[in-house]
Amino acid sequence: MIQLLKSGYNIKSSGNIVFVCGGNDATHMRPRFCEYCAINYPDIMIFWPEYAMADYFSSPSIISFDISDFEELVSEVSHSIILFPEAPGSFAETGYFSALNHIALKTILVLDLNRQASDSFISMGPAKKIGSSSQFSGVMQTPYDAPAFGDIIARLNRVSMPKNKKILQLDKFSTLKSYDKFCLIYACVKILAAVTLADILFVFRSIFKSHISEPNIKQLTSILVGAKYLVETGSYGHLRTSDTKKPLAEIREGKKAEEAEIKLMLANAYMDSDPEFLEIIEEAKHAS
Repeated sequence: MIQLLKSGYNIKSSGNIVFVCGGNDATHMRPRFCEYCAINYPDIMIFWPEYAMADYFSSPSIISFDISDFEELVSEVSHSIILFPEAPGSFAETGYFSALNHIALKTILVLDLNRQASDSFISMGPAKKIGSSSQFSGVMQTPYDAPAFGDIIARLNRVSMPKNKKILQLDKFSTLKSYDKFCLIYACVKILAAVTLADILFVFRSIFKSHISEPNIKQLTSILVGAKYLVETGSYGHLRTSDTKKPLAEIREGKKAEEAEIKLMLANAYMDSDPEFLEIIEEAKHAS
């Protein structure tokens, strides 16, 4: 299984998650935009920080957490960041993202047209920096009380979602890109059917001879949950791949028989497991 994970899977050349930042109230732009996408553009992979945070802090041994490190990781595995400065947290994100060129590059800042009559700290500072750095061509304005969400989608589509594939090839953990680790975690869950964080860490230690970062793996796993690529199954903290999302990692031609053989071996091994675990495995198989 370890050898298969090292070179047996294809992944997209880069991430396709859209990280949406803003307020949490039902009247805020962020939940309204996410609902609009769910209805009209279900293929857009929206990242929900709430789900990621809930998963992260449900771990039996909580690892030290730095929100800025977490948001940088999200930006690395994302296609884009849509930012509505409408609540204290999103005001802070606007300033933070504007100061980091690699994050500002991916950011679409959407300001409330009704509040642009006079200068503000955001419009005179962070907005100018993001506007000059973003690959999405400047800052957007739309009335928050009657938003043109279609215009935001049009701006989002100025940079195409990744279509090309590459082989998931593993070297040292320290030199592996965050996106590749992200896809490797997904592949681990996919082949094992249902896993805990401890299982993922065990596989990573086996691949990289224990030279890994547990906090980094935990954060990336939680981002997968926040993007709904992984979902909880059973009552013991197991995760499985989503049955509603396109796979992040797909077996390469010429490796399918090898994958099938490994899954058969795993199925035989699982037969000796606790009945409750077998129920979790069966639930995961049927869902996938």
